[in-house]
Amino acid sequence: MWLMAPAGLADEADAHYRLAKTLRAEGRYEEALAEIDLAVAARPSYAQGHLTRGSILRRLARYDDALRAFKSAIALEPKDGRAYGLAGAVLLRLDRPKEAIKYLKTATELEPTHSNHWLNLGVAYRRSKNNEAAIATYRRGLKVIPNDPRLLNNLGVALRKERRYDEAIQALEQALAVDPYDVEVARNLAIAYRGAKRCKEAIPIYIKALELGDGGPPDLLFDLASCYEKVGQTKMAIATFERYIKATQERDPEAAERARRAVQNLQRR
Repeated sequence: MWLMAPAGLADEADAHYRLAKTLRAEGRYEEALAEIDLAVAARPSYAQGHLTRGSILRRLARYDDALRAFKSAIALEPKDGRAYGLAGAVLLRLDRPKEAIKYLKTATELEPTHSNHWLNLGVAYRRSKNNEAAIATYRRGLKVIPNDPRLLNNLGVALRKERRYDEAIQALEQALAVDPYDVEVARNLAIAYRGAKRCKEAIPIYIKALELGDGGPPDLLFDLASCYEKVGQTKMAIATFERYIKATQERDPEAAERARRAVQNLQRR
């Protein structure tokens, strides 16, 4: 509602607002910004107008301006969790994670079922070098949104960073069970298995991750080859190292050379 606005201004602002949203949906962000500026000018006290303006500015990578718009929305509607969440997300873009925590904590309180708030809060803690707080955040989010694959994935990664491999594997296995085609989860699970020195279990997950990711990053091939080597599958190790060499010889000749030496060592056995 355009509260207490004269009818003409309210109609004008509403028309600009609707057109701005249409243009934003079409990816015409500069035109959308011009329209939302007119809407906000016609009715400065409309929180949703500032929120929409911030979202458009964020699309244009004008993060400082977007943050100001989200703060204006918060001042006008202090119970809108979206504005806090978006302000926190922009602060992460600006590499100001400690400031982001304040906004994102409020966002999780106001909109606890919005997974992005929990995800971004965990990221803010991790970037602030507080991995334990990130783990606690993901666990709290999962109490509200059980089996959310993204929260489970991030929890698994945070636990792996602490070398709590068994807990990480449990979270990542649960995430993969929820979304068996998520390549990022498969990669993280394979890495966790390898970190736990459970290479036999890691091998099929590496293969799955490579298949899901249309080949995936070359480092996965190196890790897979190393797992084959550790379980005594020498021929598969050599073949996989050779795939890695082919994938990296132009991009990273030194890495390719290390793999060649690994192949030579295997061939001498």
